[in-house]
Amino acid sequence: MESETSYIGLVRVYNEKKYWYPIETRSIEIKKERRKMMATAAAAANLPCLPQTWKANNPKGRHKVITWERKTKSPSLTACYCSLSETSPLFRAAKHTIDTYIKSGMVIGLGSGQASAMAIKYLGHQIRAGAFKHILGIPTSVVSASEAAKAGIPLGELGNSSQIDFAFDDVDIIEERTLISVIGCQRLQGEESIIQEKLVLSMADQLVFMVTKNQYKRGLEGSVPVVIESLNWLETAEEIDDLFLGDAEVWRRPSIGHADPLGGDFPLVTSEGHNILDVIFTSPIASLAEVAESLEKVDGVVEHGVVSKFPCKAIVASESGLSIVDNIPTNAVGGV
Repeated sequence: MESETSYIGLVRVYNEKKYWYPIETRSIEIKKERRKMMATAAAAANLPCLPQTWKANNPKGRHKVITWERKTKSPSLTACYCSLSETSPLFRAAKHTIDTYIKSGMVIGLGSGQASAMAIKYLGHQIRAGAFKHILGIPTSVVSASEAAKAGIPLGELGNSSQIDFAFDDVDIIEERTLISVIGCQRLQGEESIIQEKLVLSMADQLVFMVTKNQYKRGLEGSVPVVIESLNWLETAEEIDDLFLGDAEVWRRPSIGHADPLGGDFPLVTSEGHNILDVIFTSPIASLAEVAESLEKVDGVVEHGVVSKFPCKAIVASESGLSIVDNIPTNAVGGV
């Protein structure tokens, strides 16, 4: 089943009836659970619904609509915010983040990932509702910039903001107690930049990571991405391989197609002109901090996906509720 997402709905009046449909539906078939959630979302917006029907003038037949009789006069076009993810733990974490930590007048670092996308959409809704004023967003990626633009959040450039009041972000995995985390493990989609993302996080006075319970772990496994100079990349890869000999494999990340140690036929080149190595650990990682320290000493390494040394909070979402974990490293950069 497709991962849960939030939708912006439009209400139209046609032949004395109203029609609500999501403008971001991407699946051809909407499962029964989705239909129930859509009806619930419409009802929450005080829009009583009748049985669903297909939108007649949509030749592709991809958009489900909910119809109901018009009872009162209303504008012919009304915008409403309807989230189909309001029951998900990550949405609750995103909503808590916006409601708890953001105030009017803030410069906000906008993270990348599923929870960040939910937070961006909810923040846009709250701005339109008048809950926040004079908000400026600093995106961590092209994707988060696009999400923010669609949500109506004013955007600024990283170079024009000397300080960021608050930032939120997703991480791939986060270490219990220390809150040292890893970002950038997934293939880049839409020009995400580990360099830009970490720079935004480092500039934030306050930082929150939104994660699921499964991402909050004591014994970490998996991979750590390393951004390297494309020139003489093989020498850099061999030196990193020697660092973790017997504990990890080093593969150059491909942009598309088959993955192999050399990066396949089309190695990934970032927007900054760099390659990415995935250091794939075959045994549990004893210390992410030590991994980061070792990588930073290698010639040719530009950046890596380990996020540490920043004061931060983690909002850990589960079906039973939210857990807030606070940690201020002894070698933290900046302040809370």
